[in-house]
Amino acid sequence: MQRLFPNNRFVEPQLPNPARDLVRLVIAEAPGEQEAVEGQPLVGGSGRVFNNLLRSAGIPRDGLTITNCLSCRPPDNVFPTDREARSYISKDDAQKSVDHCKRAHLDPLLASRKWTRVDLVGDKALRLVAGRMGGITKWRGAPLTLPGGQRAIAIQHPSYLMRDQTMLPVAANDLSKSLVEPAEHYSPFPSIEEVRSFNATTFAFDIECPRYKTMGESAPAEMVGLCAESTRAMCVPIQGEYASEVKRIFRNATAVIGHNCLQFDLPKLRDIDVKINEDRCQVWDTMLLQHIVCPDLPHDLEFVGSQFVSKPAWKDDKANGWEEYCCRDTDVTYQVWCDLLPMVTRENLLHLYKNVQVPLARICYLLHETGFKVNPHRIGEVRARLLKEQAELELQLPESLRSHDIDIKRRVPAPPGTLGKSGKPVKYIHVPDKERTIPWRSPAAKQAWLYGDGPGQLGLGEVHDLKTGNITTGKMAIAKLFGKTRNPAILALGKLNKIDETLSTFAKAEMVAISRMYPHFNVHGTASGRLSSSDPNLQNIPDAVRCIYVPSHAGWKIVDVDYSNIENRLTAILAGDVERLRKYEDPKHSDYKVLVNRAYGIPYDEIIKDNSREAPYGKCKAIVLGINYGLGAKKISKMYDMELKEVYHLLDVWKSEIKLTSAWQQRTAEEASRTGVLTTPFGRKRWFWTSSTYTESLSFLPQSCAADIIFRAMVGLLYERVGWSMTNALMISPLVKPIPSGSNLLLQVHDSLVFECSPDKVEELVSTVKFVMEQPWKELRGHTIPISVKVGDSWGD
Repeated sequence: MQRLFPNNRFVEPQLPNPARDLVRLVIAEAPGEQEAVEGQPLVGGSGRVFNNLLRSAGIPRDGLTITNCLSCRPPDNVFPTDREARSYISKDDAQKSVDHCKRAHLDPLLASRKWTRVDLVGDKALRLVAGRMGGITKWRGAPLTLPGGQRAIAIQHPSYLMRDQTMLPVAANDLSKSLVEPAEHYSPFPSIEEVRSFNATTFAFDIECPRYKTMGESAPAEMVGLCAESTRAMCVPIQGEYASEVKRIFRNATAVIGHNCLQFDLPKLRDIDVKINEDRCQVWDTMLLQHIVCPDLPHDLEFVGSQFVSKPAWKDDKANGWEEYCCRDTDVTYQVWCDLLPMVTRENLLHLYKNVQVPLARICYLLHETGFKVNPHRIGEVRARLLKEQAELELQLPESLRSHDIDIKRRVPAPPGTLGKSGKPVKYIHVPDKERTIPWRSPAAKQAWLYGDGPGQLGLGEVHDLKTGNITTGKMAIAKLFGKTRNPAILALGKLNKIDETLSTFAKAEMVAISRMYPHFNVHGTASGRLSSSDPNLQNIPDAVRCIYVPSHAGWKIVDVDYSNIENRLTAILAGDVERLRKYEDPKHSDYKVLVNRAYGIPYDEIIKDNSREAPYGKCKAIVLGINYGLGAKKISKMYDMELKEVYHLLDVWKSEIKLTSAWQQRTAEEASRTGVLTTPFGRKRWFWTSSTYTESLSFLPQSCAADIIFRAMVGLLYERVGWSMTNALMISPLVKPIPSGSNLLLQVHDSLVFECSPDKVEELVSTVKFVMEQPWKELRGHTIPISVKVGDSWGD
């Protein structure tokens, strides 16, 4: 590095204040531009983030020794061993330079004293100093032993935290974590006497299904971990005489603790007749507990464990068998619960957990079990129609982007007796073949056509992703470029991308052999509290594909019930905007049309519902949606490719129309910035610490309230189906009424519920649903949210 860049400034370690008797070493990756100028490590932008982390953790910076893996700045801040560094240094020289810097500068510093703690900042320090592969996401927060015997913990690099600010409190917590690993007093193969002596009635548990990879969801639970005391766990096989003891233990339980146990472990145990007493056993699901106090963070057990337990990453380690792995999962779950329950209690979220999240998890599992029937014939029809449309659209593209065959050599087994050039027998030969290539799927090919200035290329101004700043050819970019050029080939490219996503995600060829979908609904899905869906995600199914989803029985109907304009209504309710609420009483009212009328003078009844970017309706819709989520004029202008001057004008017109709502938005954002937390009328909380606090706070309250309203309605309609008592259901839904027999809930999609029922039950089902869903909510000062109802022979109909 010195040979290649002789003028690079050497950045020495920052030494601690001599008055402080602290022996703590921080190792970052490499100096940046500001560090090279000032000659100090971890200053500039990354330094400011690091200083904020230190303040949050209560750690004085002047008590630290701070250094880097490299002592001089690499060009463009690209670490020499990164693949991108090949532009300035060879792979061999890169490794030599890093090894030299470690040997000449870092190793002597590490060996100079017995450090009480070493903080490894970022993936490069983790790999170079601790020798750990697998990435910083896996190992952050885990106590590690360095080759010299010192103890260390890795944290994510401040430059990463600037991009993903939701991890800031996690990094601050990692700086404060203990280096002491908890003991492991595990019994992976307990005797039957040990199991018989297990008489705890409050315990954590975890099941393992070793055959899950080969059998999928049908794989049975073969062992169960049990833990009633931190650091002590056993793994019990569910077979023979052990099985009867497992049944006894769960039958006698008064409280069980598991991670995602409501939707996975407990149903799996029920399948083999291992059951808890539903009437007297409290279920503590640590995934759901962590979700309501840390809604923005990941919820898998390894991450949650890394928040609360000082245990090295273990989820990929089954070297000592499934039994020890099961013990470790169970022990971590118990220790996590010991910290989580007081947090949930302190934040007054126990009611939300017990009376909303728990029955909701049961309903989500019921939806998964019920599934949604698909019509294979219709899948074939949809695919045929989309493939035909795809072929027609390709003809509108330039030749460089159209699908075509290329000549390739394919390796195939050699015929018996085939000899190679050396005269020896060979196992394989290469034969000429053709391979289909589809350039319009390639981001590089699309970028070249749209932004390049060569022959046949358009040479358009580059569009950058609003979040990452990278050049993009995504949906938003295609829409912007078409809006500017009106080039039909760009429009065709956008349609092709959409069709391709539909075919590869929502109408796959293999679906013609499937008769029913069993999606998962995740209670921990989003930061606002909304559900998410996976395998498949039925909450994002395009309208063109919904026709394949049909009732379970011939002649039955699909009933789609949707809360009308719920987020706008909730915003008006929360803001006390009585005039705006009064307008919503008119079923023909449209905020978008009101703005078109005020801004462009078009008579209300003559306004055309056109969502295109150049149409008045489309522009005004962008403004109304943007202001609902606190977007500024410049952001709206970039997102929707609108003239900034026109955006300012439309914003002014709309804000004057909703003065009370605008004032409430300002108060809400200020409260979120000042206190760092907002609580909805339904008791759900979210914490704010990112630079997006303004927009996130404004979207959180209406989205979260909408979610909790529909959750309460689901409990009020389905409590009997999931074994929940009416007394418990009435605690969150003052009006309850079970849906009639001959009907099932199939989906929850944002603000709507999708049912199936026999034709003679449609009227009763609709009446029942309206009774519960349109009830007045005391949390909203008695306001109700009306619903609209659609009935058809399929979801698409």
